[in-house]
Amino acid sequence: MTNRIYQRIPALVLLGAATLMAAGSFWLVQLSQQSASNTVSQTERTDPDYFVENFTYSKVDGRGRVEYVIEGVKMKHYPVDKHSVIDKPVVRNFSPDRPPTTVRAETANINGDHTEVKLIDNVILERAQARGDEPLTVTSEYMLVLPKKDIVTTDRHVDIRVGSMRLSGTGMVANNATREVTLESRVNGIYPPPNKP
Repeated sequence: MTNRIYQRIPALVLLGAATLMAAGSFWLVQLSQQSASNTVSQTERTDPDYFVENFTYSKVDGRGRVEYVIEGVKMKHYPVDKHSVIDKPVVRNFSPDRPPTTVRAETANINGDHTEVKLIDNVILERAQARGDEPLTVTSEYMLVLPKKDIVTTDRHVDIRVGSMRLSGTGMVANNATREVTLESRVNGIYPPPNKP
C-alpha cells in the first residue's frame, strides 16, 4: 500500500500544481476585469486630463503672422469633447488691415477645434482707435467670439461706449473686419451734441 502512495505522489503534485495554476489564472482574470471596469475610457472622462497655468496661446496664419492670442491664469482641458476652460482669459486679435481688439472675461469655454470662444461674466471688449474712429468699449455678461470670422456676438444686454456716445441694447453682433456693431433690440442711446468750432 505504501508503494502505491509513493507512485501516486507525482500525479498528486501535478494535480495540485494544476489546481493552483487554474486558481491563479482565475484570480488574474477577475483582477483584470475589475481593473477594466474601474478604468474609465478617455471618451467617458469628465475630469480634466491636463491643465496649464499662466499661459499664452498664439494662432499663426500660413505666412507666420499672429492672428490672435489667448492668455489666461489657468486652462483645463477635457478629453471627452476636447474643450478647454480658461480662468481670467484675455483674447487679442491682430491683423495688419484691421484695428486690434481685446476681449477679457472671468471665464472662457473654448470648443475642441478653437472655432468658438464663449466668454462668461464681466466681459469687456475693447477696440483701439484706428483710421480716425473713436475707441470702442463694449461690456456684457456673455459674448461668443468666432475667431476665424472675426466676429463677436451676444444675446444678452450690452453697454457700448464710443468716445462720448453711449448705447445699450439686448443682442449684438460686432464685426471687426467691417468695424460694424449691430444692436438687435431694446436699443437706447445718448448722442452728445457735436463740438462747435
